Amino acid sequence: MTTGSPARRLAEDASRSLEPIYELLGQIADEVLRCLPPRATLSEAHFSTLHRSLAERLQREHAVWGMGFIAAPFVVDGLERYMAWWQRNNDRVARLRLNFDPTSIDVYDYLQMDWYQLAKRGQARVAYGPYVDYSGSDMYTITATIPVVADGTFLGVAGADLVVGEVERKLLEVLRQADEDAVVVNTERRVIAANTPRWFVGSRLPAMPAVGSTADPSSFRDVAEMPLGTGWVVAIAWPENDTDRSRPQA
Repeated sequence: MTTGSPARRLAEDASRSLEPIYELLGQIADEVLRCLPPRATLSEAHFSTLHRSLAERLQREHAVWGMGFIAAPFVVDGLERYMAWWQRNNDRVARLRLNFDPTSIDVYDYLQMDWYQLAKRGQARVAYGPYVDYSGSDMYTITATIPVVADGTFLGVAGADLVVGEVERKLLEVLRQADEDAVVVNTERRVIAANTPRWFVGSRLPAMPAVGSTADPSSFRDVAEMPLGTGWVVAIAWPENDTDRSRPQA
C-alpha cells in the first residue's frame, strides 16, 4: 500500500464526508465545559443552556436520532449516572429519560457500554455499531462519541446516535468514485458501506481486510485506514471469480 494508493484516496475522501459529525460532538463538548461552575458542584441546573441548544440542534440535524452529554459517575449532582440527551422521533424532539436504578432489572448501564468505555480509555473518536439500540431509540444506529475532559479529569462523553442509512449514503458517494468493488469496514469487521452487492451493511467479514495475493480468497488488492480516527478502513477487492472471496459471517 502506498501513500497515493486508490484506497488511501478513498479513505481520505470518506473521512472528510463524516468529519462534520465529530465537529458537532466537539461543539457539544465545548458547551458542556462552558456549563462548569468555577467553584460550585456541577448540577442539573447548570445545563439549562445546553438542553436548549441540544433540542435546537436536533431539529436541524436529520442525520442523527439523538445527541447529548453522558456523564461519568458522580460528576453531576453526585449521581452515579446522568444523561443530558435529546432524541428525535419523527418530527418530535424530546429529552430522553432512562432507568438508572442499579437495583432494577432493566437499568440502563451505559458505564459498561463500548462507546462509553472506549472514550473513557482515551480513544479520541469512537464509532460503535451498527447495532439496534433497543434501550434508547429502538433504531438501527451507530453511536459516535468523544471524551469530555477538563483539567485532565474525564467528565463523560459527548455523543450522537447516527442514522445508519445517512452514514451509508455519505460513504457511498465516495465509494462510487472507484471502478473496483470497495467496502468500508469497522473495527469489529462489520460492513458500514459498499459499492457492490458482494457485501451488505452490518455483515461481518471473516477477518479485517488485509492486502494479499489473488491466491488468498480473503485478501484485498488495496487497504487504507480512514484518517477520521475511528479505526474504520476502506478496502478495494480483487476482481470476483468463481470463489466467494469474502463471504460475510452473521
